[in-house]
Amino acid sequence: MAKPPKSFDVWFVAVNTVYRAVPYQVVADWTQQGRLSAGDRLRAAGVEEAWKPVNEWECFADYLPRPAFAPIPGEPAGAAPIEIPDAPEEDALIGGKKTIDEDDEVDMIPLIDISMVLLVFFIMVSAAGALSPVDVPDMRYGGELVSDPEAITISIEKANDEEVHYSVRSGNQPAKPADAKLPNPEAALRSLDAMLSERTRPPEVRLACEKSLPSERVIELSKQLKERLKARKINSFVATVNEAPKN
Repeated sequence: MAKPPKSFDVWFVAVNTVYRAVPYQVVADWTQQGRLSAGDRLRAAGVEEAWKPVNEWECFADYLPRPAFAPIPGEPAGAAPIEIPDAPEEDALIGGKKTIDEDDEVDMIPLIDISMVLLVFFIMVSAAGALSPVDVPDMRYGGELVSDPEAITISIEKANDEEVHYSVRSGNQPAKPADAKLPNPEAALRSLDAMLSERTRPPEVRLACEKSLPSERVIELSKQLKERLKARKINSFVATVNEAPKN
């Protein structure tokens, strides 16, 4: 027996409907289930050839249901010929092709694999960004920050290779001893809040840090400053390279 085509065009004669490119196994299932009768028509998908009844395809002969009863005595052995209408025109099919979804199932495993790869990628990117140095443009001229007696500056400087310290000052004045060389951002924020309680209007806050510091040092303070900005305790905040004179 010659190797059958991989897919077929299926013509349901009774309802005069054609399905395109139906896989071989689906056609076999339909034939075995009785959806396709011996009088329905088939042809190889993508090939303009004559339609043939299902019972003339050797590859589907074993799938056709057997007669459930013997012929009635006195009746002719063969059934009377049935007039078959012409195949519907191509343009008569809605959309040119009907979707077969009875036996199709979406394989979710590739989608899950792709989702896991993307999740790991974004986690790695986020972790790498948190440890990268503060990215600020190189400046042509170095100098002090623009004088603003109302602005409050939080300086972040390296104490050694592993530790940093924080200083909080008002305007262009050096930080007071109680507000200098603070060990952590929490202490710096407490000094900031003490200064804000003495102000009659919300000031600008500046984060002045060394360029070699990890960006997480700025990010952790920025989150707290955003909350104070929403509460209208400050009017704005900005991060820049630490150029202010050291204490």
